[in-house]
Amino acid sequence: MRLRDLGTQLERLDYESDVGHTDDVGTRLVDDPAHRNDFELWLELLRYRQRHYGDIGTLHIWEGMTKRVGGLQLPVDGESADFFWQSFVNYGLKCEATLNEVVDYALELEHRTGKLWPKLYQSIVGTFVKLGMANQALKWHKRLQKAHTPSDGDIAECFTAALLDYDSSGRAYVGLRARVAAFHEICKHTNGHQVYGQVISALMASGKSKELLRMHEFLVGQGDHPRSIEELEPVLEYVRIFSNNATKARLERYCDERFGRDNAADSSVLLPSSTTGRSPAVGVKHQLEENGLKDDFGARIFATKALSIEMIIAGFRTFHIPAIGPQSLREMARRARGSYDILEKLEQLEQSKISVGNSVFVRLLRRLAREKEEILLSDLIHSDQHHDVLEDYETQASLLVSHYAARDWRQYNLTLVVLKELLGEGSKLLNIHFQKHLAAGEKDLAAQAVTEMLAQGFTLEPATLTFMINYLFGPRKPGRKAVNQPNLRSTHSLPSAFRYLQNIALTGTSVPVKLWVELLKRYGMVGRWEELRACCLWLARRYSTIPSTPRDDVRASKRDPLILQQIFDRHMQEAIVSWGFIIEPPTMLKSKDYHVTGMHGERLVPFVRGILLLRELRSKGIDIQSPLIRRVSKRRLVMLYGPPFFSNRKRNRTLRALNPYPADRLIEDVNRAWGEPELFDEEVKKSLNWMIQFHRPKLSPRHRADRADLRKYRRKEISG
Repeated sequence: MRLRDLGTQLERLDYESDVGHTDDVGTRLVDDPAHRNDFELWLELLRYRQRHYGDIGTLHIWEGMTKRVGGLQLPVDGESADFFWQSFVNYGLKCEATLNEVVDYALELEHRTGKLWPKLYQSIVGTFVKLGMANQALKWHKRLQKAHTPSDGDIAECFTAALLDYDSSGRAYVGLRARVAAFHEICKHTNGHQVYGQVISALMASGKSKELLRMHEFLVGQGDHPRSIEELEPVLEYVRIFSNNATKARLERYCDERFGRDNAADSSVLLPSSTTGRSPAVGVKHQLEENGLKDDFGARIFATKALSIEMIIAGFRTFHIPAIGPQSLREMARRARGSYDILEKLEQLEQSKISVGNSVFVRLLRRLAREKEEILLSDLIHSDQHHDVLEDYETQASLLVSHYAARDWRQYNLTLVVLKELLGEGSKLLNIHFQKHLAAGEKDLAAQAVTEMLAQGFTLEPATLTFMINYLFGPRKPGRKAVNQPNLRSTHSLPSAFRYLQNIALTGTSVPVKLWVELLKRYGMVGRWEELRACCLWLARRYSTIPSTPRDDVRASKRDPLILQQIFDRHMQEAIVSWGFIIEPPTMLKSKDYHVTGMHGERLVPFVRGILLLRELRSKGIDIQSPLIRRVSKRRLVMLYGPPFFSNRKRNRTLRALNPYPADRLIEDVNRAWGEPELFDEEVKKSLNWMIQFHRPKLSPRHRADRADLRKYRRKEISG
């Protein structure tokens, strides 16, 4: 039977967990050698028995493990191990016979394996110290000390526990004096302990400053001295404010003898007597800023495990700390035990009038704890992101896209929660969802995101549109076509980009002109002429102020006449003519049937297709500059028919080599493609023919034919 199935069958679970006797051995799952060392099963049985039978249920499992089954090696590390051992110790604290069994088992396990549950001393001795039971604390201290000498950390934690005034259920412990007395007994029977710094710090943080001098004198009497003057500072400060002159003099003499007169005199703690009537912690007061405690200092205090969170908050309250920062709060939350404990600590801070601010981290911490989102809460607390980064929505948007593409769902969910806190559920967040689908190549989901956005009355932001172009097209340097590498997106995405932009524009959303221009450049630079032409004509129809049908009058009148002129400016017109001369692949020129059809059905040389396209655009109301078209056409003609050194580009040289058309025909077809008035009249034709046949200018290698200013050469020839 599987463990998860067992957990749903209460009668069977009750039967299987009834192992606190030696009757019917062999009838329970744990009797089977295959299951006897299954500690997940034992843990489930223990939890069930505790829920339904209380303390006696814990005893049943202990006896089942040690008497019925026997020979088990309880784990000593991890949460499950802590649960087993703490459960058995807690029962043993109420039944000394069982506690003896647990300790005997633990020490025997250490003898056999070299492993001991690290919290054994603290869970037993520390508990008796908290209860003020000095005799019991000393008894078990001696018992454990024989087999395993407690560390200074163990002893210091006993004192930390002694400073707690209430247990986890809110019940008050016995008086502080009884608890301190129990701690004293432990110290008296431990040779060479060095816990001065931890103990004094714990008193300071807990706000129990009245005990500072008494504890100092006790520890020094035991040979446990401060290791630095900083450890002595709280006692010195307390004595300066609250003690008589004799006590002050005695402590200052001790300080001189211990650390030297110069160090004592230079210490920042030897200040004039305070008149405020209260005792600020020296280490804390030097870390105060205008708005509260320095955040990094507060974080270090909360990270000090020797001090409980309750002690630290009480100390801050005593020292009138007005506020702590998110870094301090994060350290506090890391030490808390889940969402309920975090809310409780936040409530304690509020009651102590210690502000935690209203940062994104604070708001998320409070909300996730309130909603009991334990996984998200843990990821937030243990995230390595600085709290300032959580405030930057652009960084968070970039992280969301990256985590989604990598399918890192835990980090994705955390980042999404941060963005929702920053942006809400509005347009910006939907734009980011659109970006993440694009980055992951999920075009259908991206289109769905756009549809959802538009249905809610939102639009794509310019930053999102730019993001889309970059992701779909890949990198491109100015004046160069996009890089075509296997690991980068290439031209196969151009039609998808065009469809996206079309759909966006058709909804009435304003598409930035630069995106249309970039799309046309991408088509033209890679020689995808038919798609370039279709895109240009669609843009002309979409944004033209000239109605295409009688029903289009109203819509056409509302269109911005500048959009088309901005898209098809002089640079784009020049580029379209040049792209028309690029035949990809050049070998297509060998086919006699390869041609373009003119406006009246005539067969034209394919090089004039750019001019034909501009003529069509002109008919849609776009202002096409004839002098510019004439100048560009001249340059392309010289490239095809002029001297070879007019072009350094291999593509141009290949076109020259494969070009089957005479110059005269191309010149005539340019005129036919353009229409009236002709681009090249008779005088221009003669000049152009002369330049092609006879002109041999000496160009430096840096010149390129498609950028040469032929008018300069002509003026030079005439003047010569």
